[in-house]
Amino acid sequence: MKSKKTGLMLLIVIMLVATVNLTVSVPFAKAAISWPSGQVLPSFPTPAATLDVMDTITEFKYQSNGTEVSHSTGHLDGNNWIVQTGIDPGNNFMIYGPYETDIPTGTNSAFFELAVDNNTANNDAIVRIDVRDNTSGQTLAARDITRQEWTGTYTMQTFNLTFNNPTAGHALEFRVFWYGGSFVRAGAVGTNPKSMEDDAVLFSTLKGLVNKTQPRIYTYDNAVRGEDGKYNWLNTLGLGYTDVTDNYSLITKYRNEINGIVIYDEAVPDTVNLATTIASLNGGIVAAPSLVSKLTTAPYNLPILNDLRGMFTTKVQVYEYLYNNYWSQVSHKVIVGLNPQIKGFLRDYATSVGAAAIWLNPSVPAEDAVLRQFLSSMPHDGTGTYMGWWPDEGVGVTRTSEYGVTTIASDFASNLTVFGGTSRAVNVKPLANKPVLRNKIYISLILSDGDNLQYLEHRFKTSWLWDNPLRGTIPVGWTVSPAMLDAMPGVLNYLYNSATPNDNLIGGPTGVGYTYPNFWENQAYLDNYVALSNDYSNRSGLKVITVWNTIVGGINTNVGNSFATNAPSLLGLTGMKSGGQITQYNNILPAQALNATYCYSEATVISEISGAVAGWNGTAPKFVSIQANPWDVSYQMLVNAVNHFNSNTDIVFVTPDNYFQLMRENNNLPVDPSTVVKTYEAENTSYATTPFSHDVGRVDGDSWSANVAQDNAGFMLWGPYVTTFPAGPLTTTFKMKIDSIVGANDKVIRLDVRDGTTGQDLAAFDIYRNQFKANDSYQDFSLSYTNVAGHPLEFRAGYKDNAKISIDKVTTTTSLGKYEAEGTVLGYGAGRAVGDGWEANPTQDNASHMVYGPYDSNVPIGNRSVTFKLKVDNNTLNNLQVASIDVWDATAGVSVASQNILRQQFTSANQYQNFTLSFNQTTLNHQLEYRVYYNDVATITVDKITVN
Repeated sequence: MKSKKTGLMLLIVIMLVATVNLTVSVPFAKAAISWPSGQVLPSFPTPAATLDVMDTITEFKYQSNGTEVSHSTGHLDGNNWIVQTGIDPGNNFMIYGPYETDIPTGTNSAFFELAVDNNTANNDAIVRIDVRDNTSGQTLAARDITRQEWTGTYTMQTFNLTFNNPTAGHALEFRVFWYGGSFVRAGAVGTNPKSMEDDAVLFSTLKGLVNKTQPRIYTYDNAVRGEDGKYNWLNTLGLGYTDVTDNYSLITKYRNEINGIVIYDEAVPDTVNLATTIASLNGGIVAAPSLVSKLTTAPYNLPILNDLRGMFTTKVQVYEYLYNNYWSQVSHKVIVGLNPQIKGFLRDYATSVGAAAIWLNPSVPAEDAVLRQFLSSMPHDGTGTYMGWWPDEGVGVTRTSEYGVTTIASDFASNLTVFGGTSRAVNVKPLANKPVLRNKIYISLILSDGDNLQYLEHRFKTSWLWDNPLRGTIPVGWTVSPAMLDAMPGVLNYLYNSATPNDNLIGGPTGVGYTYPNFWENQAYLDNYVALSNDYSNRSGLKVITVWNTIVGGINTNVGNSFATNAPSLLGLTGMKSGGQITQYNNILPAQALNATYCYSEATVISEISGAVAGWNGTAPKFVSIQANPWDVSYQMLVNAVNHFNSNTDIVFVTPDNYFQLMRENNNLPVDPSTVVKTYEAENTSYATTPFSHDVGRVDGDSWSANVAQDNAGFMLWGPYVTTFPAGPLTTTFKMKIDSIVGANDKVIRLDVRDGTTGQDLAAFDIYRNQFKANDSYQDFSLSYTNVAGHPLEFRAGYKDNAKISIDKVTTTTSLGKYEAEGTVLGYGAGRAVGDGWEANPTQDNASHMVYGPYDSNVPIGNRSVTFKLKVDNNTLNNLQVASIDVWDATAGVSVASQNILRQQFTSANQYQNFTLSFNQTTLNHQLEYRVYYNDVATITVDKITVN
């Protein structure tokens, strides 16, 4: 690239010699984008108080199921229109219309999205597509599509027709005539007017140039009716704006920030990506040849920075040239994969962040060789990102995975240069209350594709999905991308602020970026990516992640173990391999293959659930996870599916977070990983070395065990004298099993937690045979205590030589469980949700239990404490009893611990204060309630109830 020398003469020469291939480097305003270390995507400055909003729509698009088009044959199927042999009459138009009168004159490219069920049987003509001028009766373009023109089955493929629209105002229609010989599915039809595409690339790159110093331009470029709407996100996020009636006025407005134009070659479409990269480096904007005369003369007078016409004959030449001449100058942390047919959308982002824009297919050897050059010099530990999309999803994501680079689907994302400047403060909501575990069938419903930023921008907030008036009536898992923290934090915050307790945000594939972790060759890089994903997921409030491997593959053991080790905040993983199998990685992280990976209709959701629950014997909980495609399945369809099973009392629909909490509880894992201080294995394993010493016993499968025949009484384990645990209330849980619960009710083991500094037992509990629920089945036994910082802690299991006892692991947590008072699991006799708690007051309420439940029969045997977090409106008026707290055994009908709360026991007004009850849990399967009784003499608010 030749550097520009200052001086008027050279500028005049550049303006006159418009066809010379001359790359010019011009000083421009320093970008205000910030990219802190460890941040996957950059942050943009705060958007201007008033944004310029302009239309950059490049297409007229009509959905096959919409009201704009008509049909002479076929029928609706989900989100598409289909025709079927033997059902629908052939030799008819399956689509015609819409008689659009606003399509610009000149060159257009009509498109038809179509799928077929068989692309190999023969090569008969299946449909005829055409563009017709209904006003004149003239067919402007037409052709047959034969069976073998489809490259696959049941997958939408776009077929194009170039035509010239000769007369403004004529009513045009796009027609699909079906010959009747094969199943056909239609998505959408429409056209891309060339004049609109030329404008889109110009103004998209202008927006990228302007927004890199401060977001000041917002574009609307989504032509799909019924999706996001022009002002939807602007109004939702409280962004000020004004409409631009003439887009070219913005060139005048921001002229002093534009150094010139870069012209691409329409004969080699990929030069538009090269032009985008060159413009981003030189403070320029990208121009189609048709606009050069207009832009280089008054009133714009823009110089030509580079003219790419005639320089290349193939796309490989284009990207080899980009790599050899510009790759060293652009960011290697992100690369933008953008089909050159996409003239707007993500192109502004590539311009703003100074990224190379490419479109290379790994399935084509020559293109793959160039692609590998780019990927080989990007970060390989998950911090390198491929923004945009691929010619082929599976092949593309496989290639980036091999290089430790992740993909963020975003090619049709329009305004990341604005969203990336919204506040990074995200109001993450706490975990919803977990229902009590019963012998039920628990079903989790998940909507996929939330890793796709364009879906979040254009499709998510519509009446079809998030804006459906019924939202909140059923539990649903909504997949989103942890990268929203960088790319669109304001949108993520809005989702939390508007979510109901039944709306559960979870992570889409496969973490901070989409990847196939089975294909990562370097374990250290994979571990770094998983740890990075854990950090982003934790800060995004996402506790469940979907792991994809070749779209439908299972999870390699090393991958699952990496998540278990490096993503400690996760409740669980879902995998795209169907079947519903549950796996525990490193004995701490559950993962489940989805029972259904991609339901495409209400009927398939119902069918998949029915198949998964068939044959359940009712002896243990069953877990069924169903994922649906949000492009075809609406929220209403999920509501209908849930209602279909209303009569089956054995089925309980829950959010994914609660689903994995219940699964964890069923498998003796902490229900809230954020409470885990440390997990120690009782024996050495392939993934952990035990810190315990042993006087009796031996390794026995997945545990350390002692038995009557081989061992005497003694310590099965003791140690490790750990000094790093936090001060305050802790609970240590021993996961154990017994060979037989039949026989004398002997004392079989004594558990204790010992302070190595004082020599005192902080907690101890004797375990008897009848306190185990079943033979040879793991069960939790817990000790609660108060730790002193820095004192060495010892966890001991004293074997009594009366049974075979096996210990799997010892886990210390800050609590066993937590119930938000305003959650959905507890019951209420008085009060209402107010802010972060449940409140009762003398004006509106009478004396009653303001909080009761949850009838938990799974509290581990051991010594327990329950903490109630309460506040009062006035703590000095008198010293009357204002409330009482208790732990109620609903099975026995007795209170096992209680306390009356007097007004002056609160140390201040309107400040939360903890009140704790302690008791010994000695009886199995009794249903416990944690209750707050309201005395109707003060305003009392309950925040949460914590069990230790």
